[in-house]
Amino acid sequence: MALPHEEMGAGPAVVLLHAGVADRTMWAEHLPWLAQSGFRALAVDLPGFGEAPLEGAVAPWTEVLMTMDELEIERAALVGVSFGGAVAQRVAVLAPERVVALGLISSPAREVEPSEALLAVWEAEEEALGRGDIEGAVQAVVEGWTQPDAPPALRERVAEMQRRTFLAQEQGEQPPEAQDPLELQGFGLGRIACPVLIAAGERDMGDFHEAAEALAAELPQAGHAVILGAGHLAPLETPEAFRALVSALLASAPERPASA
Repeated sequence: MALPHEEMGAGPAVVLLHAGVADRTMWAEHLPWLAQSGFRALAVDLPGFGEAPLEGAVAPWTEVLMTMDELEIERAALVGVSFGGAVAQRVAVLAPERVVALGLISSPAREVEPSEALLAVWEAEEEALGRGDIEGAVQAVVEGWTQPDAPPALRERVAEMQRRTFLAQEQGEQPPEAQDPLELQGFGLGRIACPVLIAAGERDMGDFHEAAEALAAELPQAGHAVILGAGHLAPLETPEAFRALVSALLASAPERPASA
């Protein structure tokens, strides 16, 4: 079954994977742009976010591929932010023949240990959830993942997305996580041969700049960029700069059919 999704346009497929503090609605303004640029744009809710329930062992990379199957998308470019970038990496190592370009924006890398600053953000969220304070957890997410001078509308948008996720996840027990494909022998990032973009926001946490450098070292063919003015959520914070990078990435992808 396909993940909950929004789709727009026709042409080569581009699958957009949201951050872990968001859901598929973070791509609302980018779907029309991609459609107008001649692409079939698809934004999905990853399991446990938005309208996508958590069921069975959590393997979002597998569910992305199943969604592509259900929608008859043979190959696609993948663009993921933060957690979505981590999922995109794993889709690309599981099925490299199905990924024609890979955009990793503020994506984590397995080799990078979280800093004290990042751990503090996670702990503030977990402490609020532990005492049943959904609004406190939402506020911790907004404070941790948006810039202090972010427009109120952007902060409220992140709050709304995260609130939906917390309320949905509150409904049942957390299922176990499936084995990480990057832990399987022979399934390292070296399997990725398509054009790759690695980028982090200029104002993002140091963890994600360190991760970008680690990913670039593993993927020497990748382009590596810093998005000026952006923090952790470049598609929302600096949409034009984000689009310029994605346009260049898509232009580098080989010609391919949009669907099976």
